[in-house]
Amino acid sequence: MKIFLAIVLVVTVAACKNDRRETNRAVYYWKQSFSLTAPEQQKLAGLGVETFYVKYFDIAWNSQQQRALPVAKIRFKDTAYLRIKNLIPTVFITNEVFYQLDSSQIKMLAQNTVSLLKKYLALYAFDKVPELQMDCDWTATTKNKYFYFLNELKKRPIAKTLSATIRLHQLKYTVSSGIPPVDKGLLMCYNMGNLQNVQAKNSIIDYQEFKKYEAYIASYPLPLDVGLPIFEWFVLFRNDKYAGLFQNIPAGFLEKCKKQGRHLFEVTKDSVLSGRLLKAGDLLRYEPSEAAAVKKIATSLSQRLGAGKLNVVLYHCDSITLSKYTADDLEDIYSRLRHY
Repeated sequence: MKIFLAIVLVVTVAACKNDRRETNRAVYYWKQSFSLTAPEQQKLAGLGVETFYVKYFDIAWNSQQQRALPVAKIRFKDTAYLRIKNLIPTVFITNEVFYQLDSSQIKMLAQNTVSLLKKYLALYAFDKVPELQMDCDWTATTKNKYFYFLNELKKRPIAKTLSATIRLHQLKYTVSSGIPPVDKGLLMCYNMGNLQNVQAKNSIIDYQEFKKYEAYIASYPLPLDVGLPIFEWFVLFRNDKYAGLFQNIPAGFLEKCKKQGRHLFEVTKDSVLSGRLLKAGDLLRYEPSEAAAVKKIATSLSQRLGAGKLNVVLYHCDSITLSKYTADDLEDIYSRLRHY
C-alpha cells in the first residue's frame, strides 16, 4: 500500500511539473526618457520582472521632407539599472511609410535603422542585446514591402533574434496578412475593438472580441510571446465622431461632467483640458484595462499556447499605470501564463 501511494505521489508531482511552461516576465517601456522611480523598481523587482522592451524610436513619414524619419528618440537617464536586466530594443514604424517607399528606398531605410540602433547601443554601452523587435500594423497592401524591410534587417543583424508584433487580425487572416519573416512574433492582446466607433464599449480589451481570434493561436506558424494591457485612456467624440485621445483626466473634471453609464461622460460646458478645447456635448469614453478582464484573457491564452518558453509582456511601465494595480493582481496575471 505504501509503495502504491508513493507511486501515485510521484506521478502526481510529475504531472504538476509537466503542465507548467517556462515564462519570462517583462514590460514595455514606451516613454522617451528611461528613468525608473524607486517605487517602480521595487514593484517590478517584487514581480520578478527582468526584461524590458524599450521603444528606441518611431519611424514616421514626413510629408514635408518626403521621406521616412526617426522621431520620439529615447534618452536614457538610468543605464546602470538596465545593464543588469535584459534589454530588447523596439522600433515602431507607421504603416504609411510602406505606402510611400519603393524597394530601393526600403533597403536604405533598413540600413539607416540598423545604423541608428547601433549608434544608440554604443552611446549607452549596451554592447549585446538578445533580440530586436519591430512593431508595425501592416496590411495586405503593405505586407510585401514590410516583409522586404524585415529581410533587409536580418541581413544586418544586431541581435540573435528578430521579432515582430502580431495584431489579432494578422493572427486570423494569415492568407491576406501573410507571415512576417522573423524568428518569432509577439501577439498583442489589446487594442481589439474599433477605437473610433462611438458604440464600442472598450476598444482596448474585450473578452468577447478576443474569443473571435483565440482559435487561431495554436496553428500560427511562428513561436509567439504575448503582450497584455495594463493601460487606460479616454476617447473623445464630437457629434458621435472620433476626435482624439486623453491619457489622463483629473477626477475633478469628470465630476463636472454628466455621466451616461459607467464609463461614458458628457461635457456640460465648453472647457479647456490639457491645452485642448472641449465643447459642451462632447463625449468622453473611459477605457480601462481592468485586472479581471486581463486575467480572463490570460487564462484563455494559456490554454491555447504551446508548452515552450514564453515572454509575457505588460504594456506599459510607468508610475501612474503601475499604481492602479495591486502587486497581487499583477502577480496573478503573470502566473496564469505558467500553466497550459
